[in-house]
Amino acid sequence: MVRIGIIGLGPYWEQRYEPALRAIDQRIQIKAVYDPVRSRAEQVAAHWNAAAVSGIGCLVSRYSIDAFLLLHSDWMNHYPLKLLSQQHRPVYIAGSLGEDLDLLELVHARAADQLVTLMPEFSRRYSQATSRFFELVVTRLGKPNSIQIETCCPAADQQVEVPGQKNETDFLVGLMDWCCYVMRTKPVKVQTTLHSDSSDRSEDHRQIKIEFLPDPVTAAERFALIKIKIQQRETETLFPRHQINCQNGLAEFHSPDEIHWENESASMTESLKSDRRELEVMLDHFCRRAVGGIIPVPSIRDACQAIQLVRLSRESLSSGKSLEVTTVKDWD
Repeated sequence: MVRIGIIGLGPYWEQRYEPALRAIDQRIQIKAVYDPVRSRAEQVAAHWNAAAVSGIGCLVSRYSIDAFLLLHSDWMNHYPLKLLSQQHRPVYIAGSLGEDLDLLELVHARAADQLVTLMPEFSRRYSQATSRFFELVVTRLGKPNSIQIETCCPAADQQVEVPGQKNETDFLVGLMDWCCYVMRTKPVKVQTTLHSDSSDRSEDHRQIKIEFLPDPVTAAERFALIKIKIQQRETETLFPRHQINCQNGLAEFHSPDEIHWENESASMTESLKSDRRELEVMLDHFCRRAVGGIIPVPSIRDACQAIQLVRLSRESLSSGKSLEVTTVKDWD
């Protein structure tokens, strides 16, 4: 049983986080809840037989808590993350991490030195389609060689399918982290170019190419292409179109819960709606880490790498050059 403290309920509590926590309520005990809206904290705390606390400092110091869920802290900038990273207890971090690489590297260094898990919510890694893809890599498709993604960045007033990716930077950070996660090797170069394909600009897009270390056996090039349309059609969804070419076949998916794959002997489309949703899987993995498990989870260092790639993509567009990726500091 993992004793949980919640900081910030945020706009996704009712439809996203509470149902996922209910699905694993045999493994967790919510002990205390803090939210800037006191009445909301009291209501949620009452449902979970927990305490509603008046501040983060009170939650951290007065309650026997094994791990924290930092679900919403936009109103307090990085203060909650800096405070929690000093508590020697695991923290699940939803929402944006911002772009302050110096601060994030410092937070990661402190946590790594203390062997503390700080787990960003990289939802794309845990979608049903991504999880099924990795099963197919082992059984049918072989290692990935290239990725192609088509997408649009979210508008300022648009509902996003991955909470915490409201602005363009966070959206691209999530996509680039996913590419690195799928390729399972280091990115080495980034280049961004603009393309105009039609007079009405409906097909205008920028293309980000991320080159990875070549295949160690065949020396084949490995890369990801992210095509970002300048204008979004009203009929288009925000979920990106993914195509992954592998050694023995390919996989495609345009939603989190369906995948099409094919190789020399088969071609199949699979519905994954009955599989566990990504948030339940992430919280389950986090709880395993909280009790000493060694299951791998994302780290702040992964976020730093993706933020660096976004920065380089913008610099490349301005300079017209392909830019090398410098090594992100690694304290792991």
